[in-house]
Amino acid sequence: MKRILFFKNWKLNWKFLFIFVVLIMLPMLAFSFFIYSKANHAVQQQAIDNAKSHLEKTEKNLTATLQDIEDISSYMIYSEDFRSFLNTNNIIENNTTLNNLEDRITGYSVFHLNSKPYLNSISLEGMKNNQIHIGPPLLKDDELKWKEKAIKLKGMFLWSGAYTITDYWNRKHKVISLIRVINDINNVTKPIGMVTIRLDTSKLYDVIETDSRGTKRLFVIDENNNVVLHYNNELVGKRFPDQSFISAVEAMSENEETINYKKSDEKFTVVTQPLNGTNLSLVTVVDNESVAEGIKGIQESIRLMMIILTFLGILAMFGFYHFNIKRILFLTKQTQRVERGDFTAKVPEGSIDEIGLLEIRFNQMVERIRYLIDSKYKMEIRTRESELKLLQSQINPHFLYNTLDMIRWTARLEKAMETSKLIEQLSKMFRISLNRGSHWISLKDELTYNQTYLELQKRRVGNNLSFTFFCDHEVLNAIVLKQMIQPLIENSIHHGFENFRKSRHIYVRCFKESDYLKIDVIDNGRGFPSENFQQHIRDGFALNNIQDRLFLAFGDNAQISVIPKDFSGAWVRVTIPYYQQGLNIEGKVGEIH
Repeated sequence: MKRILFFKNWKLNWKFLFIFVVLIMLPMLAFSFFIYSKANHAVQQQAIDNAKSHLEKTEKNLTATLQDIEDISSYMIYSEDFRSFLNTNNIIENNTTLNNLEDRITGYSVFHLNSKPYLNSISLEGMKNNQIHIGPPLLKDDELKWKEKAIKLKGMFLWSGAYTITDYWNRKHKVISLIRVINDINNVTKPIGMVTIRLDTSKLYDVIETDSRGTKRLFVIDENNNVVLHYNNELVGKRFPDQSFISAVEAMSENEETINYKKSDEKFTVVTQPLNGTNLSLVTVVDNESVAEGIKGIQESIRLMMIILTFLGILAMFGFYHFNIKRILFLTKQTQRVERGDFTAKVPEGSIDEIGLLEIRFNQMVERIRYLIDSKYKMEIRTRESELKLLQSQINPHFLYNTLDMIRWTARLEKAMETSKLIEQLSKMFRISLNRGSHWISLKDELTYNQTYLELQKRRVGNNLSFTFFCDHEVLNAIVLKQMIQPLIENSIHHGFENFRKSRHIYVRCFKESDYLKIDVIDNGRGFPSENFQQHIRDGFALNNIQDRLFLAFGDNAQISVIPKDFSGAWVRVTIPYYQQGLNIEGKVGEIH
């Protein structure tokens, strides 16, 4: 989590990959899934709306059909022929009258049976033991319980559930029936007979299911979830076999028209429509999986679009990486080579875009640096070395050392012992100064050189000059620059003690602190006229020379500074890295640079 927060510190290729995935690929996939979800929802809703519309149309057809049957039964109440047939006693004297009435009733009933193919049969029963049956003769029926309910309704319509009848030829038919008590028109509380109008369920289903595009999921159930009409006639008269469906229907409130339920892994939507005046309901089931097939083309298009966009995105990513990121990473590697001191680094120049211009300028910069190193910097180093050699010796030290040695022995032969001693001290100075041409010397030899130098100066200026050397024993073998201390002592004598009548004293101290050697040169002279020590370094040839030598030898790891003091005089400190004698000081200095 912490690494994610430091996005600015990521490598460029990881930044690019993160931006590509998070800002391009993920939004594209999310948008595609959003479109698919919306399309799926719209098609599902359209399927439900179509199911409702189809259900309303079917409800109108079925209601109209049932209304026709109810009208037939109502006609029987008001028809003189039907009333006369039901009120005439079934005796021999009335056979002629009953036969005539039966012929007219049969003609009326046959007309309806022929014009309405879903009608199975009509039975008319009078209270005076006279009855008539129009249609296939029946051997067995299951109408007793329905007739008992009809009697209790006292003339109101009763639509039965589905049941099975058997005709004279032993054929079974599944029917629903309108059973109604016929009351006397002049005394509505007096029943004169009962009519039963049977409708064939399979033919009635064909009449109400007028939509040829139906998915065979439209059916009619009663209040007990028993199937009344169904495309599969085997289910008619039985309880609906899907318990998940029954649980969903029973959970519906009166105001709900649709409800979802799940069977196994399939999802369905149930749409219901009650039939007014009956205990029946029209039901249709929408298979969500089947509806999804309707958007399969859209789904395939979205999937193809996602594949194409993903491929193009990956292609764009690799293209951008190859033409931009890769070039920047290669340029970074070349800058690291330059940082390590390899000035042969170069990047190919192939374009004039912003990265190409950066490559061109990088090559120009490296060429410029290499030119400066080869010409000016190396020339400056050679010039500095020449100046150091010139400062260390204005004349040939070999010639001077040999000449002084000859003069010393001449003085001894002439018995000038004091003169011989002075010449010996001066010769010792030049011998140490020569040091086989090396710029480096041990601290012990450097202190010996400066002690000899001060002895000679003391002879020159008298006993008014004194000096003290203090050095930790552990730093005597430290390696220092040759003639690094002598210019500081000379500054004290020529500038600090100029026109100075008091006792003159110079104190030299050498010690180690951490990984640095510190050399203090302290005098009791007039000191510096101001606190601006850097200005004295720039103006003074000796101090400026020491600072330049220190920088060339040790870089920023060495310095010359002034230490404030409460008493009169100057306190100058030289700080350099501590190296012992025996180490490859040239290699160490190379590492410092």
